[in-house]
Amino acid sequence: MDENSKIRFQCSFAQNSTIPWILAGNLRFMLLLLLKSLLILCSWVTVAATTNLTPKKPPTDRLVPIGATTAFMCDPIFHQITNATWFKNGVEIGVVDAQRNLILRKSVENLEKLGKMDEDPMPKIGFLVINNVTRDDEGIYYCQSHVASKFGEVYRLKIAYVHPIPDNRKVHLIPTKPILGRPISAHCPLPEAFPLPKITWTINSLPISHISSDFQIFPENATLQIGHFSWHHFGLLECHVANFAGKTKAGVFIDSQEVLDSPKSLISIGCSAAFRSSIFMFLLGCLVTSSIVLIYLGLAVFFIKPGRSRRVLRPTFWSRTDPTLGPGFRKAVVPLPDCFSTNSNSTRLLA
Repeated sequence: MDENSKIRFQCSFAQNSTIPWILAGNLRFMLLLLLKSLLILCSWVTVAATTNLTPKKPPTDRLVPIGATTAFMCDPIFHQITNATWFKNGVEIGVVDAQRNLILRKSVENLEKLGKMDEDPMPKIGFLVINNVTRDDEGIYYCQSHVASKFGEVYRLKIAYVHPIPDNRKVHLIPTKPILGRPISAHCPLPEAFPLPKITWTINSLPISHISSDFQIFPENATLQIGHFSWHHFGLLECHVANFAGKTKAGVFIDSQEVLDSPKSLISIGCSAAFRSSIFMFLLGCLVTSSIVLIYLGLAVFFIKPGRSRRVLRPTFWSRTDPTLGPGFRKAVVPLPDCFSTNSNSTRLLA
């Protein structure tokens, strides 16, 4: 065999031997591609199954103050002895049964307070217990039984809180230096809180209603407006922010040396004081006069004898008419009676 034929034979053998390796590589690639497709399909099926297996009950709102302890009940545990899974926002957080609770502890301090699982005072019937709740615990909680995928009650946990007002945030006054007799506004620095807190105002630890009557409170922007600033408003002005989760406050001190006096305010204060004193004296005079009249009437009624007969005495000379007088003066000063009594107890008619 010559050299050319040997070279052709070696090339043909090499080509024939690489064909199976190529086929094997393609088959391996196809198998890997098929396996990846199956994995993707399985993941899609799992996601679809989990999205379909969600409770359709409307959630029940549960408002809990921050730092408190709350418990959720799983209904299916009471029907039969079986396991159930608790979920938070669709994510599994633990498994319970008819003899075990799921307790979420937040710190070592809570572990020391609660002690061991066997010493937990909560009945072991499948509760979900959350100790020392924080804002991170907000969400939707529900349990699902392992039998027939039965769902229990659905809860929406909301956390109530009031953040403290920092010491560097004070009540803002407008104007910053009050003027006697002029309006003044005070703005309270609102902290972050839920639910919407209630705002009350005090002056020297007394409610604003005990100090002034011409004031208005605007809860939407936490503002207090006083119509006429006076000497009664000196001292510590505070706003109290509170809901059932907690309370906080901020204040400002109004010093009498920082108050500006204006002639108009002094004149208005003097006029109002004179008007009030005159009104007081007038009412006092009316009261005294009415008392005197009432005393007189009471004495008159008290001294009248109840059994006294009504006899008409003889009219005096001054009660008679004088015929010599003119026509305009012939009327009697008092009307004459139809009869009168004499000393002899005999009745005589007038002519």
